Amino acid sequence: MFLKRTLLGRAYRLFVPPKAPAGGSLPLVVFLHGVGENGTDGEKHLQFGLPPYVEAHAADFPALVLAPQCKGPWKFVGEDEQLLMAAIESVRREFSVDRVYLTGLSQGGCSTFDLGAEHSGSWDALVVVCGAGYASDALRLVRTPVWIFHGERDPVVPPSGPNQWDPRNLGGRDMSKLLPHARYTEFPGAAHDIWDRVYSDPALWDWLWVQRRR
Repeated sequence: MFLKRTLLGRAYRLFVPPKAPAGGSLPLVVFLHGVGENGTDGEKHLQFGLPPYVEAHAADFPALVLAPQCKGPWKFVGEDEQLLMAAIESVRREFSVDRVYLTGLSQGGCSTFDLGAEHSGSWDALVVVCGAGYASDALRLVRTPVWIFHGERDPVVPPSGPNQWDPRNLGGRDMSKLLPHARYTEFPGAAHDIWDRVYSDPALWDWLWVQRRR
């Protein structure tokens, strides 16, 4: 289960694997949710994406999972970014963390591109699910392994071109062309809600656990 923690007057959630090695190191996966789960209740951001997958595989999931909740209105910036980065440091002080991965869906996927670039030295890999980024951030991501996922017919965050949230954004297909080292998977005929397909794919985890920042 995801434990409830408080920092900077805000709640966040942390999953600790039951088979955590005594005195050993663990990877940390940071999950950023979509805009529909924004708020301060400390609960609803666990409903979609990575948290349900982790709960279903709790007995064998081999990593810490940090799930902060974005107050909003849009993306993990300002106070939300401060909570995120402070929570990562708090987890590092409590556990021996040997690598940190950042992933998110929709709003969280956009924030994964943004924070991946802004704090480029902090992540061993990024997993972007139906997100969009800025072309100007591509150079800051060249040393970070990235796997981008998108639905071909996504009407919320289109895989190519700008979107309703920010006309400067480029969809996952476009961002992948600016990141020649990145992996890109586009699901034919799929819309926006591809996250269950992504996080339940063993190939993602086989890839992720061996990634290190270049």
